[in-house]
Amino acid sequence: MSGTPGFRTLHLLAWETTQACSLACPHCRASACPTRPTGELTTEEGKKLLREAARVGPGIVILSGGEPLLREDLEELAAAAVANGQTPVVSTNDGAMLSLERIASLKAAGVKRFSFSIHGPTADFHDPFVGRIGAFSQACGAFKRLHEAGVEFQINTTVMHANCEKLAEMHVFAVHSRAVAWHLFFIVPMGRAAGDATGSMLDDQAVERVLEWVAGIADASPIPIKVTCAPQYARIRAKLGFRQAGYGRGCMAGDGFAFVSSRGDVKPCGYFDRTVGNVREQAFDELYREAPLFTDLRNLDRLEGRCGGCPYKRLCGGCRARALAMEGNHMAGDPTCTFDHP
Repeated sequence: MSGTPGFRTLHLLAWETTQACSLACPHCRASACPTRPTGELTTEEGKKLLREAARVGPGIVILSGGEPLLREDLEELAAAAVANGQTPVVSTNDGAMLSLERIASLKAAGVKRFSFSIHGPTADFHDPFVGRIGAFSQACGAFKRLHEAGVEFQINTTVMHANCEKLAEMHVFAVHSRAVAWHLFFIVPMGRAAGDATGSMLDDQAVERVLEWVAGIADASPIPIKVTCAPQYARIRAKLGFRQAGYGRGCMAGDGFAFVSSRGDVKPCGYFDRTVGNVREQAFDELYREAPLFTDLRNLDRLEGRCGGCPYKRLCGGCRARALAMEGNHMAGDPTCTFDHP
């Protein structure tokens, strides 16, 4: 691995185990559907993927979806990850599916943490957003069951116009729910959010204000707060005099992070709408090490526009997925960054 210029160990692998989901969020990256489609990676194909990923890892494996709890073999896949030296976590959305029995079986298989997408601090906001009445209370019930079982969970929140004024309440909710972390995601216009027809995505000035607020509360927060898809957070923390946290630079796409779709397509991240190959045709570790798009993303000297000349580019890197989605060029400047430099 050390012989590959610019190559970083795989820290996080996100595998979209299924495209099916029981909820219907309007910003869904996966454009999830109600039932499992044909062509998803089988159990054995999934195990092969995990073995190949371990060659460049071992790292954390995020078993995501859609709704991964819809896969009956999730325990088997988690156990396979553990056998490879990987740490499996489950990114779920439907608290009704996470019974005490399912928690116990996944815990026994080696799952160390669950994440839940909660986009508002009350049912009045969250339930209409995800398209199912009762989803908020069902998630809260799952939080209680996980806490009683001694299994960690984190809360993920997508930041948008409709909830950006409720983030302080969301922080309180995450702490009081006994989550071990709160992760904030910023919209990349792809999947159901392509073109941002709903007007959910914040403009650059609003993103800056939210990130400055996060930086101001993060270090004193009872639980860690992480920002995803807004790598300029690293620049803001530096500007405000706060120490940096986390792994590598702000954008890890293709450089410490990779995504595999339910059908085996490999991408730099789940929001990056370009494929470098398929694990049914080429080993994942080969694609991660050698795919031209991945090696391109690791070369920060190739960044263009405002990111190319930015003094913070090795700390931040800009969101490459958003540059692709909005500028048509994955090496272009990040459209949601306000920083101007000489």
